Amino acid sequence: MKKNRQQPKYIRLGVYMMILILAIVAMTFTRRCTYSSPLPPVTTGGSAGDTIDVAVIYGPLSYYMYEDTLGGVNLDMLREFEKTSNRKLKMWPIVNLHDALDRLEKGDFDMLASLPADNTVKKRFLTTESVFLDRLVLVQLTDSSGNTKIKSALDLDGNTVMIQKDSPAATRLANLSNEIGGEINIKKDEKLSEEYLCMKVATGEIPYVVVNEKIAEKMKIKYPALSYDNPVSFTQFQVWILPRRDTLLLHDIDNWLTDFLKTPAYRSIINKYNSPSPLPPTP
Repeated sequence: MKKNRQQPKYIRLGVYMMILILAIVAMTFTRRCTYSSPLPPVTTGGSAGDTIDVAVIYGPLSYYMYEDTLGGVNLDMLREFEKTSNRKLKMWPIVNLHDALDRLEKGDFDMLASLPADNTVKKRFLTTESVFLDRLVLVQLTDSSGNTKIKSALDLDGNTVMIQKDSPAATRLANLSNEIGGEINIKKDEKLSEEYLCMKVATGEIPYVVVNEKIAEKMKIKYPALSYDNPVSFTQFQVWILPRRDTLLLHDIDNWLTDFLKTPAYRSIINKYNSPSPLPPTP
């Protein structure tokens, strides 16, 4: 009989312990939701309402950290667009070009800033008016005497050059192979930024990469042994790109660009970032 009288006590104790455990789990879950929700993943996009999600390529002429301040032609121009057009933008810095272009097509992003306006880009996306100029260059190491192995495009025959996957450099290198009558092996990296590819050349991990000239110029300051004296393309128009379905947004942006490109504010931005040591942008 004593055993029977104590059994309900153990049952009640077990129930209380279960309730306590469930309460702790619920409190923990609620806390995680509360503190994590304001911090979205870096490349999510897909903002609600009228917000325009813009993927901005990380680089000296686009979106870059100057001393302790973010700046760049694309970033400053996008800020001007937001301010003067009364459109809300949300910027998403990206280094993985292949992933960003996929997300642009899927609708995670509404626009990407920026890429050269070549035919491969125009076939896949809508492109805006030109926003600034850049060109593609070959980056390689110099030897102890300051000499390079590749002196001209002809020397690329039989060599392997690394680029970002989906970079317009692929088309240019393929055309260059035809022009020199030889084969340039193109290796495409899906994850690394142009800046990091230059670092791999600087450390001797890979021999050659093709990147935008402003990237190469900035990386040579950090790694003086790098050379970017061989252009791979002529000067190219850099454009903002949009999904092919978004013709209305393209119309609005092109109208704004047509007016803004004539202003002293635009010229000031271009001069600031084309100087050898860009000044920190005005907040």
